[in-house]
Amino acid sequence: MYYWFMLALAVVAEVLSTVGMKYAATSSPIFGYLMMALMISFSFYAFSRAVVHIPLAVSYAIWEGLGLFLIGIAGVVLFGEYLSLGEMFAIALMLVGLLLVTFDKGKQSETEADEISPAVQTVKRKAVQVVRVPQVARTRVKSTRITALGEVAL
Repeated sequence: MYYWFMLALAVVAEVLSTVGMKYAATSSPIFGYLMMALMISFSFYAFSRAVVHIPLAVSYAIWEGLGLFLIGIAGVVLFGEYLSLGEMFAIALMLVGLLLVTFDKGKQSETEADEISPAVQTVKRKAVQVVRVPQVARTRVKSTRITALGEVAL
C-alpha cells in the first residue's frame, strides 16, 4: 500500500509542478519556478520509492497517464484552456489503456506468483563458494549473500 501511496503522491506532485510551470510562464515567475522545482523534485523522489515494488512499466504508465489527464483538467479549470473533442477522445483512450496495463491479471510466471502470495516471503539465497586459504595467510572469510534488490550483504 505504501508504494501505491508514493505513486499517487508522485502523480500529484507532477501535476502541481506543471501547473507551477504555467504560472511561471504567465503570471507569477518566482512562485511558479519555486513550485515547479520543489514539486518535480518530490515527484521524482516519490516515483523512485514507488518503483521499488511496482513494476516500472505499470508505475510509469500510471504516473504519466494520470498526470496527463489531471494536467488537462487543470488547464481547463485553472487557465481556461479548451480541449477539442478529438483531444478528449485521445485522453479517454489513454485512460482505457492505463486501466488495461494496471489491472491486467494475465499469466504469471512462477516467480511472480511467489512474490504475490500472502505467505511469508523468504529471499532465495544463492550458494556461496568458500575457498580455503593456506594456513600462513589465513584470515576470517565472511560469507556473502545477494538480496532481492541485488545488493550484496556481508
